[in-house]
Amino acid sequence: MAITFQSFKTTLANMVAAAQGACPSLLDLNVGSAGRAMLEAVAGLGLWFQFIALQILSRTRLSTSIGADVDSFVEDFGLTREPGTAATGTVTFTSFTPASQSATIAVGTSVKTASSIVYDVVEDSTNAAWSAADGAYIRPAGTASITVPVQCETTGTAGNVAAGAICLLGTAISGIDTVTNVAALTNGSDGETDAALRTRFVAYINSRSKATVAAIENAVTDVSADLIYQVVENVDTSGAFLPGNVVVYIDDGSGDVADSVINAVYTSVDAVRPAAVSIQVVRPNVVRPAVTMTVTVDSTGDLDTIQATISTNIATYLNGLAIGDAASYSRLIQIAYAASTSVTNVTGVTLAGGVVDLPAATGTAYRAGTVDFG
Repeated sequence: MAITFQSFKTTLANMVAAAQGACPSLLDLNVGSAGRAMLEAVAGLGLWFQFIALQILSRTRLSTSIGADVDSFVEDFGLTREPGTAATGTVTFTSFTPASQSATIAVGTSVKTASSIVYDVVEDSTNAAWSAADGAYIRPAGTASITVPVQCETTGTAGNVAAGAICLLGTAISGIDTVTNVAALTNGSDGETDAALRTRFVAYINSRSKATVAAIENAVTDVSADLIYQVVENVDTSGAFLPGNVVVYIDDGSGDVADSVINAVYTSVDAVRPAAVSIQVVRPNVVRPAVTMTVTVDSTGDLDTIQATISTNIATYLNGLAIGDAASYSRLIQIAYAASTSVTNVTGVTLAGGVVDLPAATGTAYRAGTVDFG
């Protein structure tokens, strides 16, 4: 039932009418009179009570709560707001004299941008350069470069940087001369908003005590609301028919999600799966299609700046694709023209060497690769 609130003027007018109607003789309720003063005082209290009622109503309903009141509401049901996530991606370490020695890159090795945004090397046991025996990544003698995953030391969108922005070694490494990120990092995010938490609360409640796909998906978002996922039933990771098996493909937009995230998602999903159902939580098949194009700008535009913007926006588009989504060829052209009003022509556009969309495929995620402007 809707509650109608009244202004001070309306409240006072109603009180004057009620008082006069209840009295057989004319009352002196003119401005400055004792009767008017008493009614105005009571009307003021009425407004205060209305304000208190409004505050109570806004805090006792999730849809009207904000900030800490949203947190306290959902926490009563065992749900908490997701914190911001740190940007992740890959960097390439290179030696100018690779034949002379090998190099060991330990977990925790730091690299940074010119503006001192710091990233640390993290473990990925599936990386070809990873050595379980050494607990580190190894660049063999004779191999010029290796590519390893990194994670920003701080959470939030500040860790999202353009390709090539990570260019300094924060930790000296024998046998390594340079570092760079070939693709932009775009998956860092700030903390969960009130609106996003309200939406997730509905999914959370609806999935309680239900061994459904929705429950599994909610279990994934309980680990991080920024995870990209695909849930596939009755197949194994190769796509072969396997009754009673559920494969959960997980990515964070980088194409190289950390082992710790995979383990956390497995634990969360395992808590809601039905008995006799097996689960597999794995990384998707990551494809990093090369993009080429030639961009022409007029005299008002700076070509290098516009190309950097296009490269970052293409990375954002690809890194934001859901697992199993197709990659659109025509979107690349749209992104290029949208980068600046100074762009006059975009030619020679290719996606993975072709001029067609990359098809949707279960368990496949298209992520940012190289962008070559010729």
